[in-house]
Amino acid sequence: MRFISSLFVLLLLSIAVTQGQTISIDTNTTRKLDEVLISARQKRYQIDSVTNVTRTPSSLQQTPQSIQVISQQVIRDKQAFTLNDLTNTLTGVKANNGMGYYSLRGFTFYNPFDAGIITFNGIRGNLYLWSQQPLLYNIEQVEVLRGPSSVLFSNNAPGGTINFTTKKPLSLPQLELSAFYGSWNAKRFSLDATGPLTKNKKLLYRSIVGYDQGNSFRDYQDVRNLLIAPSLSYEFNCTGKLLLEVNYAYEKAVQQYDRGSYVFTRPDGTFDFDYYPNNLTAQSPSDYGKTHNTSVNLRYDQQLGNKLRLTLVQRYVRSRFDYTDHIVTGLIQHDSISRSYQDWLYDQFNWQTTAFLNYVLKTGPLTHNILTGIDYNNYGWHKNDYRNSPAQRISIFNPDYSLDPPAPNPEVDYYDDNKERIHLIGTYVQDQIKYKDLILLLSLRYDDYSLRRVPLSARDNEQGNESDASAWIPRVGLVYSPIDALSFYGSYTTSFNPQTSNSVRNGGPFPPRTAKQVEVGSKSSWFENQFSLTLAAYQIDYTNILAAAPTDENPNRQVAIDGTRSKGFEATTQGNIHHFNLIVGYAYNDHVLLSDNTLGAKGSRFANAPKHMANAWIKYNLSTGFAKGLGIGIGGRYTSNQVGFVSAQNFLIPASTVLDAMLNYERNRYNIQFNVYNITDERYFLGGNSRTVTASLGNPFNFRIGINYLIR
Repeated sequence: MRFISSLFVLLLLSIAVTQGQTISIDTNTTRKLDEVLISARQKRYQIDSVTNVTRTPSSLQQTPQSIQVISQQVIRDKQAFTLNDLTNTLTGVKANNGMGYYSLRGFTFYNPFDAGIITFNGIRGNLYLWSQQPLLYNIEQVEVLRGPSSVLFSNNAPGGTINFTTKKPLSLPQLELSAFYGSWNAKRFSLDATGPLTKNKKLLYRSIVGYDQGNSFRDYQDVRNLLIAPSLSYEFNCTGKLLLEVNYAYEKAVQQYDRGSYVFTRPDGTFDFDYYPNNLTAQSPSDYGKTHNTSVNLRYDQQLGNKLRLTLVQRYVRSRFDYTDHIVTGLIQHDSISRSYQDWLYDQFNWQTTAFLNYVLKTGPLTHNILTGIDYNNYGWHKNDYRNSPAQRISIFNPDYSLDPPAPNPEVDYYDDNKERIHLIGTYVQDQIKYKDLILLLSLRYDDYSLRRVPLSARDNEQGNESDASAWIPRVGLVYSPIDALSFYGSYTTSFNPQTSNSVRNGGPFPPRTAKQVEVGSKSSWFENQFSLTLAAYQIDYTNILAAAPTDENPNRQVAIDGTRSKGFEATTQGNIHHFNLIVGYAYNDHVLLSDNTLGAKGSRFANAPKHMANAWIKYNLSTGFAKGLGIGIGGRYTSNQVGFVSAQNFLIPASTVLDAMLNYERNRYNIQFNVYNITDERYFLGGNSRTVTASLGNPFNFRIGINYLIR
């Protein structure tokens, strides 16, 4: 398949060159590649365009899709260490727990390589497993593409994609040192060095190292993270550039998963979310996680003449973990709970090959920006060695962990012991056709998917799985810009997700899960493009979700159901007005089941999908007088109630309002900053954990104080 990928790239280049005249490359031309380096320390909240996630040089205002960009300055002002720390600035995006589970437009996805919810520089291959919060040490900015994006990213979460743009080598020497301290003995240190390695500044480097450790308000929890991220870039000439990025992330934790807080069931069947103290968990002091994540990313960009650009990307990710955990398995009775024990050794890999061409041409009054390319993804796991065993029942208030963990018992234990490999190849073509004030976007992709899961021993309970699927994935968009600062758009987008469980014994094979979205909206910019407003309304129909449908002959039978419908409205305004930086957003979402099934009744609210979320963050910067360099920020998020479990519609997680604030003083090379989170010490929950006895608890009042030292 790699040979086919390379051959296809050569074919694309050949077609582009032979379609008209022969293209000559003038090495003395003054035209350069679109700048892929992002300058450091940009003190703004407004970003005009993103290339990685659209693969075209179009501005956000010309893109018929709702996109929000969180800049480096926002990350700094929030003192955000992980993606979860940023979600309260992302309109309609919610972290459902302390792990890598996120909700966009009412859909929750977490699988890091199969759902495609997180990408790096617009390329599939998440560095982090679902048990981890993605770190931000080496992240320049975060982009959210709302709605299905399978045309560019293949099998993809229907609610949207979160993309990380990494920090790139810079041509000017720079060194930044940071140190932070916070609640629960949290400590964080980082180093970021960049600059040229040669006198002609063709070879540049960047080296980022970060380390953090801390406890929790929860019993026994402890986590330590190390990230090492070196990168090199080389400019062959003024039209060609090669970039190499390497990332290594290590995490060691006690209770790597947080399984949530207990929820008390009253005699009348209602729920008391404040009955049990914050510190209690279903997990054991013996539970641990050790994770090694490595990625290598090689990207080559070449400008061929004035109209053609070639991009080649190869990304490799390897993630391994050794993990144990206790989880809740039953209802609470007399303040005690039954549990099970998980022991897991896992080794995951991901090879992603991407190649695409951008070609600009004119046909009469029309300007075409043509994008065509190929993606080949080879991913899965080398080893999935998993055991689930019954564990000792414990008292919630007075737990006895002396019998943890339980010894193996093959007669009652459940085992997975297998390897899996998935081949996914897709080709696509897109044309952005501009005529005066109109831009018509036409895209089409074809994907072919093949999954093979093979047992590694007789212990494997499933004894293999196969899944094959293919799909044509269209996208259509229209943008109308009556003036430069205002545009209106409409789009039709789709997503494609093959079934990961396709066993014949369970009723398979099943058709792929698909999503179809219709979206309309407007985008405008103000104050000389320093401030933007995005409005969007959408409807997403998601079909072929699997639901249990047992029979006497086959108690494991499943069926593909009509699925769900998510519809809503979003408004986001952000940017800079004089001395103010601000982000304000509101999202309304109504996500319900479309039919009666074992998941729930028709019209039931979907889990972890609040109808209303509102967020605001405002910072004032003093630039004159004795207080020059002082910044003051305040903001927060309101989240309405949400169903924590689809089949228990009365399990309503309460609404919450969480407020944050910050104060910083920047002078010359130094920045000293103090952040306070959850100022009112609100007891709030992020989402349900698929059980009516636990829910994910948010952090109580906490603080971070930090100092940055920058040398240029």
